[in-house]
Amino acid sequence: MLAIAIIIICLSIFFIYKILYPGTEEKQVTLYSYSMTAGCDYKVHLKENDIYNAMVLEENMIYPKSIFDRLSVNYHAGFSGSSGTLSEITADYVIEAKVRGFQIKENNKRIVYEKTFPVSGQSNLKFIKEANISEEVSIDLSQYESYVNNAESVIKANPSSEAELIFSGSFKAETEFGNKEEKFVYSIILPIRDSLFAINKPADIEKTGSITKTEIIEKSVKRTLLIIPGIIIFVMLLFIVYIMVYAKLPTEDEYRVLHFKSIMRKHGSRIVRVSRSINFSREAVLVIKDIEGMIKISDQYNLSIFYIPRENGMPEENRMFIPGKDICYVYYLK
Repeated sequence: MLAIAIIIICLSIFFIYKILYPGTEEKQVTLYSYSMTAGCDYKVHLKENDIYNAMVLEENMIYPKSIFDRLSVNYHAGFSGSSGTLSEITADYVIEAKVRGFQIKENNKRIVYEKTFPVSGQSNLKFIKEANISEEVSIDLSQYESYVNNAESVIKANPSSEAELIFSGSFKAETEFGNKEEKFVYSIILPIRDSLFAINKPADIEKTGSITKTEIIEKSVKRTLLIIPGIIIFVMLLFIVYIMVYAKLPTEDEYRVLHFKSIMRKHGSRIVRVSRSINFSREAVLVIKDIEGMIKISDQYNLSIFYIPRENGMPEENRMFIPGKDICYVYYLK
């Protein structure tokens, strides 16, 4: 039991060491963070008519092609970096219209013809820490309609047609921690031939990013975990003290009793109780050091081992013997 208590204490000390010195771990540290957005707002301008009270229609409506005049689109994009970090931001953007004819086959849009019309754009715009670009463009569908009519007269076919207004560009941030570039593409699609049409505007682009580095840091020490091994060590120490103070070790006589009982369990079949001893003073006596030696002699000469029992059953004078022809072999219990 004492050995088990010591082992438990050693294991608890090992756990305490692991808690107090948990080692290191890798951690991503953000040096520079940023966010980028891009999107648009639009309005549909109508020709003079007696149907609508307003000459300008807002978003998310159905628009009649017959009195459609033009589309005004306000494109906007922004890039914002960490407030505590100085950064130089360069912005570029292009606005263009891709006019195409297409067919839908097996849920796939297959292009029949396509042409890109430039609308606007700027490059190498410089900003510090935060960049915001915005431009409003006016889209007249008549030139795109003329292109579609010409294409259909040439190919002798009338596929579906549309104009995709594309706002694309990039932001490049130069910081003391390195450079970062983010690109964006945002588009809306206008049907060209539909007598009534809607404009599906996607959600604004929102993106975040960062420049990071990996650091090796010391793991935090969870001191609350020390409670359990601490309690275990305290209890085991109390147990050891109890054993040392109150537990009684066997006396010399008690140890002999235990030793004799062990001998009887193992070799009782060759041990004989006798009531009368021999005169050891007249015999040549050879004292054997251990019981194993007596067993060897017993086996070698095919002789029994004798002892004279006392009232408590123990051998008289703690002596066991093998009387031989010329010599008496004696073993004293230790």
